Amino acid sequence: MAATDINILKSWYETGDVPTQEQFWAWFESYWHKNEKIPITSITQIEEILNDKADKEAFDNHLTDENAHAGLFAKTRIIPFGQFLVFKAEGNANESEKEPGDYCLGIVENSFVSGSWTGDNDQLKSSYE
Repeated sequence: MAATDINILKSWYETGDVPTQEQFWAWFESYWHKNEKIPITSITQIEEILNDKADKEAFDNHLTDENAHAGLFAKTRIIPFGQFLVFKAEGNANESEKEPGDYCLGIVENSFVSGSWTGDNDQLKSSYE
């Protein structure tokens, strides 16, 4: 049996209506049951979706390619324990020191700190907002 238009199905189940057995079966035949496999040809835009995926061989090669992200790894900085990654606040020009208002990431008092430095003791968590 072919699928029945949704508006027709709704009209059979309006308040006070009593659907026939045929209408009830038509309703069932209009939807996929959980135990039924949906044919791939029934999936909207399946070709476009699959074309947007990475080729498996290319992806697998990328995973083992030591030079895949060489540019990104070249920019990687390891911040030693006790030091901070500092983002300069607008107007703060001293590139060799952090200044009040600079946004800092680091470990202080054995806790991760992420916030603007107040200018107080940089080894106290309370100095970051």
